[in-house]
Amino acid sequence: MNPNTHRLAALDFGRGLAVFLMMLVHTLWMYADKTTQGESLLGYVVHFIGKGTASFLIIMGISFMLSGRQSLSSALKRGIFILLFAFVMNILKFIVPISVFGTMPQEFIAAYGWSSPLNLSQLLYLTLTGDILQLVGVSLFFLALIRHFVKNKYGILFIAMAILAVSREVSGFRVGIDGLDYLCDLFFSADYHIYFPVFPWISFILFGMFMGMIIKEQDGNPALLYKFLPSASALTMMIGGGLCYLNFDYHFGNFFHLGPGGVIYLLGINIGLIWLVHLIVNAWPNNGIVRGFNFLSKRVTSMYIIQWVLVCWGMGVVGFQTLNAVETLAMMPVIVALSISVQKALDWAMASRASQRLVAA
Repeated sequence: MNPNTHRLAALDFGRGLAVFLMMLVHTLWMYADKTTQGESLLGYVVHFIGKGTASFLIIMGISFMLSGRQSLSSALKRGIFILLFAFVMNILKFIVPISVFGTMPQEFIAAYGWSSPLNLSQLLYLTLTGDILQLVGVSLFFLALIRHFVKNKYGILFIAMAILAVSREVSGFRVGIDGLDYLCDLFFSADYHIYFPVFPWISFILFGMFMGMIIKEQDGNPALLYKFLPSASALTMMIGGGLCYLNFDYHFGNFFHLGPGGVIYLLGINIGLIWLVHLIVNAWPNNGIVRGFNFLSKRVTSMYIIQWVLVCWGMGVVGFQTLNAVETLAMMPVIVALSISVQKALDWAMASRASQRLVAA
């Protein structure tokens, strides 16, 4: 297998699975009432599923290392486009239902401690909310620099370890200057305006790059990597879990703003999940489920945006955190089906437009 193709079956399946599970997690977050989220079996299961977010970043790092798009300029352009998409997504998620449709539930507004109508500063706050797309966009340029200058896989591993080691110490760092403080938040945020600060979340991507280098050294064959994933998963879970047990507030705190122990613990969970995905794909290499997740994998950015926009617009119909467990469970396939339908409609529209251009030429 040519490593430059980076289309390893388990990675495609895993990335598509991550997108699918994100739809379930976001449905729970925005639609389920507090009892369902915190006290029901559904809430426990879906919140645990949410811990698989890091697997998406690890797979991104593996794919980034194996990708043929190696230049700094291409990575920078991709980062800029993803950042633009991220802020457009926020406008569609928040500003359109609040200021255009007027359908955003007041309970959602009140969750921020605000009341309608929102002022410009509050609308800007929502527009600049940091999600995983902001993390990816900001990270891409630094990842390209690391890939260009660091040729030893243990050098990449060292950088990942250094970032997670200092993540808690730099959490919340700001310089006290408007504008620059937002940039600091993208890197070091300790609050929920930025859900995925670069420190420590970029370390998951770097761990993926380390894994990608192992695959490259084996001429694109991931067999050696998969052989060691179970033991690596168990070891990192024990180390990370032990650190969290000793000082939970420092090492874990909350899912979005992790300390070093939390990163190591989630790393163990997620590389274990990647190994399980590898087993699944090997056992059923070409069935409908695999093809379905591959469909999502190839459209990861657009699917992420579509499902978030639909979930937020849907609050105008079902409300904000109003559904019980049965109602929330029933909404999950609705969001999945609607998201895929919108994606297929966009695919059809783009294919039709391309066909018309060919005819016109």
